[in-house]
Amino acid sequence: MRTIPALLVTIGLAAALTGCAASGAGSTPSSCAAPGAASEAVTATGTFGKEPKVSIPSGLTTKGTQVSVLRQGEGREIEDGTPVVIEYTLVDGSTGDVAQTSGYSGQTAPITAGADNYGALGASLECAHVGDRLAVALPKSALSSSTTGDTGSTSKKTEDAVIAVIDVKKAFDARATGTPQLAGDGMPAVVLAPSGAPGITIPSWSAPKSDETHLLRKGHGTRLSDEDTAVIKYTAVSWPTDGADPSVAGSSWTDGSGAQTVPLTKGQVQEGVRNAIVGHRVGDQVLAIVHQQGVAYAYVIDVLGQISA
Repeated sequence: MRTIPALLVTIGLAAALTGCAASGAGSTPSSCAAPGAASEAVTATGTFGKEPKVSIPSGLTTKGTQVSVLRQGEGREIEDGTPVVIEYTLVDGSTGDVAQTSGYSGQTAPITAGADNYGALGASLECAHVGDRLAVALPKSALSSSTTGDTGSTSKKTEDAVIAVIDVKKAFDARATGTPQLAGDGMPAVVLAPSGAPGITIPSWSAPKSDETHLLRKGHGTRLSDEDTAVIKYTAVSWPTDGADPSVAGSSWTDGSGAQTVPLTKGQVQEGVRNAIVGHRVGDQVLAIVHQQGVAYAYVIDVLGQISA
């Protein structure tokens, strides 16, 4: 199900950006990085959503992560866990050269604010607003895998900066927002954490012999067709037949990846999963019993958005 491409940095080494969160315009919540001399020294001209011309002083350095709002948007505020569509340009602060861009093709898959897999690129979106253009400055030493846990945001050492100019184009809900519904009899029990992450309790009896879907939350957004790409979050738990304990087979809530994009044309994703999404609406939460290679799995799928082909 994981179809979101990895975002790599090409300054010095190929690695995921790591860092801390961004500030919103006008005020700086304590959980978000403040503007600083490095981020405020960045200028980016050009139309929002198009590749900008980025200018920075020669040999730009930073002490920790800094975020400035170059253009203030009027859209929704981005919170931890929010899937966001962005365009971005990465610039080497020591040379001023563009190292990488998102391509500005309008085809960029959403990334999830605060998700571990996106490090600073994702975390810097928190507290921003849709429509913002951000200048993010972070130490080059922060270019390490997010699994190291070293964000570089609290470093007291002045280092060469890496600059990310980010246009925040669109955001989806972080969780299914539909009206709660009752699942069918004999189905797994589902409870939700405050974040919306589902916990699934598998009953002691056997799973249905065929695939089933049950609506847990009824949304009112766009109905998805097999020509769309869905934006979802999911958890899947095995439903053993031999008395073994159930196990979590996968969860975008906990594996660091955040929201996933799922093409709904035939052959692009496991058919039972595809059938559990096609025809549902944005805002729905679906409990799906899916059989894969002789094993039954209980999926809880939050349908967060739709991307047209």
